[in-house]
Amino acid sequence: MESLMLSFRIVLVEPEHPHNVGFVARAMRCNALPDLHIVYDSRTTVMDESYHTAHSSKDVLENAKVTSTLEDALSGCAFAVAFSRRRYDSVLPHVLLPALCPKLPREGKVALVFGRESKGLTIEEIEHCALICEIPVPGLMSMNLAQAVAVSSYELCREGLLSGSGERDDRAPLLSGQVEKADLSQIESFLGFIQANLTDRYQKHPWTEASVRGLLQRFQPTRFEMDAIFGLARSLAKSSARNEKSDHI
Repeated sequence: MESLMLSFRIVLVEPEHPHNVGFVARAMRCNALPDLHIVYDSRTTVMDESYHTAHSSKDVLENAKVTSTLEDALSGCAFAVAFSRRRYDSVLPHVLLPALCPKLPREGKVALVFGRESKGLTIEEIEHCALICEIPVPGLMSMNLAQAVAVSSYELCREGLLSGSGERDDRAPLLSGQVEKADLSQIESFLGFIQANLTDRYQKHPWTEASVRGLLQRFQPTRFEMDAIFGLARSLAKSSARNEKSDHI
C-alpha cells in the first residue's frame, strides 16, 4: 500500500518568466520537494528557458507535469493552499505563513499553489483551495515567485514536515492511519453532482461552492467517507425529486 505520510506538491499557475521556474526548481531541490506541476498551455514554452537557472535541479524540471487546468494540477491531492497577498472577499480561512503548518492535514498530498508574477491567482483559482496563506513582509511589494516558494518550503522544513528535516511529534496519530484520504477530484465530482441536482426550489437559496469545497478539504474525509456522503446525496436527490413531483400533482 502506498505510504500515506504527509507530502507536498508545488503548483505554479501560468508563470510568466521561465527563469523563475528554474529558480523554483532549485528551491525545491534544496528542500527535497520533487513534485512540481505547472498550469500552462505549452510545455515547450514554459520549460525551454527554465533550465538555465535550475542549477543541479534539472531532474525536478524533467519530472515536472504541465497541465492545461488547475483542476488537473490538483488531481491526486487531498488538500490545497493558495498563496496570495491580496485580501479577496472569500469564504476561505486566511492564515499567515508562520501559522500555516498546524492547519495542514496529518497525511496525504498537499498542494501549495502559487500564481502569476504580475497578478497572482484569480479568486476562482483560489476557491479550488482549502485556505489562503500570506507570506508576511513589511514592504509594499510581494515576493518574487521563486522567493515565495523558497520561503514557504523553508517554513515546512523548519517545522519538520519535509523529508530529512526531522520528525514532528506534536500531532496526535490518526486512529486509522492506513485509510486513504479522498483526493480533490473526488470532492469536485461530488460538488458537480450537488450542483446538477439542486431543484428549482433550493436553487433560490444561497449555496457557496467554495465554502463546501474548503470545508471538505479541511475535514479530510477518507475515500470511504466521501463515498458515503455521495451515496447520501444521491438518496436525498431522489427523495427531493419525488417530493417536488408530488407537490405539483
